[in-house]
Amino acid sequence: MKPFSILLIRLLAIYLAITPLLSVSPLLFSPGYDAELAQWLPWLAATAVIPIIAGIVLWFSAVTLANKFLGDEPALTISEEGLVRAGSFLIGVYLFVQHLSTAISQWVWGGIVAYGSLAAVVLSIGLIVGARFLAKLYRRLKYFE
Repeated sequence: MKPFSILLIRLLAIYLAITPLLSVSPLLFSPGYDAELAQWLPWLAATAVIPIIAGIVLWFSAVTLANKFLGDEPALTISEEGLVRAGSFLIGVYLFVQHLSTAISQWVWGGIVAYGSLAAVVLSIGLIVGARFLAKLYRRLKYFE
């Protein structure tokens, strides 16, 4: 399960780092790029730099994160609870990075507090921290029948 989790964490890291580059590329290739750079810099910093930094951090800490969240689970077995733990952690990290960058860009760009994005950040922290709880809940619901 650990090699699978490390692979998934690194795939998420690549996705987080490349997706903002694709969304920023039209701005970089526009004719008035130099004139618009100062205007778009807060948006660019919030929507591109934060996910790229998060992707780099995830890439280099994938082994540590997999060891922390999976514990002493045997290396070759893939249990359903392990998949629930890994999946909830990865979904939580993805939502955290996406909505944090959205909240920051809206606050810097227009002074607007994005309450929906802040709520998603709080829920994503719950997914990250509560990955083991969700696996236990899944196991209880599965055998409840």
